[in-house]
Amino acid sequence: MLDIGPLAVEWLAAGAIVAVLGGLVKFVGWTWLLAGYSESTSPVPDDVVRDIAGNTLLRVGIAVAAIGVLSSVTDPPSYFGLLVEAAILVAVLRMFYQLYTWTPTQTA
Repeated sequence: MLDIGPLAVEWLAAGAIVAVLGGLVKFVGWTWLLAGYSESTSPVPDDVVRDIAGNTLLRVGIAVAAIGVLSSVTDPPSYFGLLVEAAILVAVLRMFYQLYTWTPTQTA
């Protein structure tokens, strides 16, 4: 039976908030939500930052919300939170790598 405990509600709420923020960055262009990013000083164009950062936030938000659904159906092990934190860290490091190694496409 579906038992929505406080842990599941936390995962669902956090996932929904992060997914909404990711949607705002990617689809609406609210890059001001990204700490330390300024279009005037960044060598990476705004549309590339919107795409990369927005996708990362959307993926993390959807994954965290899915974990909320999973924890409402089953009882995850105690180390499950650490695995989620590690996965989020890898996603953010991947995003930083993509942004720092971005090069403009050469037109012939």
